[in-house]
Amino acid sequence: MLDRLARLYTAYMAQDVRSPIPHIAGPPGVGKSQAVEQLAKLVGKQLHVVNVSRMSPLEIEGIQMPINDRLHMLHSTLWTQLQEGDIVLLDEFLRGFPEVYNGLLDILTSRHVAGFDLPKVFFVAASNSVVTYDDALEDRLLHLYVPDLRNNKVELKKLGEKLTQSLGLLPEMAESFEMIDMITKEIMPMYDVLDQFKGTAQRGAPIKGSSARKLIGQARLREFQSRTLKELIDLNNQMAEQKSKYQYLLLWPQSKQLKDASLATRLQNLVGNKKLSPVHQANLQVNLELINEASIYIEDRAGYTTHGKESN
Repeated sequence: MLDRLARLYTAYMAQDVRSPIPHIAGPPGVGKSQAVEQLAKLVGKQLHVVNVSRMSPLEIEGIQMPINDRLHMLHSTLWTQLQEGDIVLLDEFLRGFPEVYNGLLDILTSRHVAGFDLPKVFFVAASNSVVTYDDALEDRLLHLYVPDLRNNKVELKKLGEKLTQSLGLLPEMAESFEMIDMITKEIMPMYDVLDQFKGTAQRGAPIKGSSARKLIGQARLREFQSRTLKELIDLNNQMAEQKSKYQYLLLWPQSKQLKDASLATRLQNLVGNKKLSPVHQANLQVNLELINEASIYIEDRAGYTTHGKESN
């Protein structure tokens, strides 16, 4: 996606193309916005993110202000802060109001708004919903579909590696059965939205499954609502313990490893190790806190039990 966006950016800027607008379509949490952020860094230009779903028609041009008994247009900062070559990401594009589209698309085409000329910038849209999609927009959009995990083994492997690195798991977890099982059952159903975009499925159908972003969040928060994610973490912890690679542990409140009284010492020895990645350092901190909480709980329970016996 980054390669395609970079090529489009070069062509758009060289020829001042104004229509159609590149439109990245795909399920949530697959890196659409991240690809645009990477493009901005690649070309060394400012990125401006506009959530179209939150825009009202009154915000498009700006507001009129009385100055010396006359009304003057105070243009929206969305337009006045732009510099030539900048990138504008129109996020949640297909969740906007029809009135917003009518005004916004005319401005993007003319590069002119209420007496103000826009500099030559690169507009790109992104959507994960087709709820408000209609034929009137079709002529203005150049659809860029995200790679479909359901029939792309290369992207499937990349996602497994991304999840493994993001969570700090053992490298071999990237292609494990548990990883593939989780992606198949949790993430792949999200890609049904591509069928809606392409007109091969019912539009407006609810998106099923969980995004990679949500699963990563569950793991970092140690709140597993996904059974397959929990199974993946359990296997990772078991293998990390067997291999004495404690930096790869990702403990959670019910982890079997919390019963190991010597684990805290082993983890404490890793504190300050500069070879650990930021992800492993963060996991190490949470792991030690969980061990401390488990220790306090055991001590409290022991004290309660002893006190109960003495009372009898």
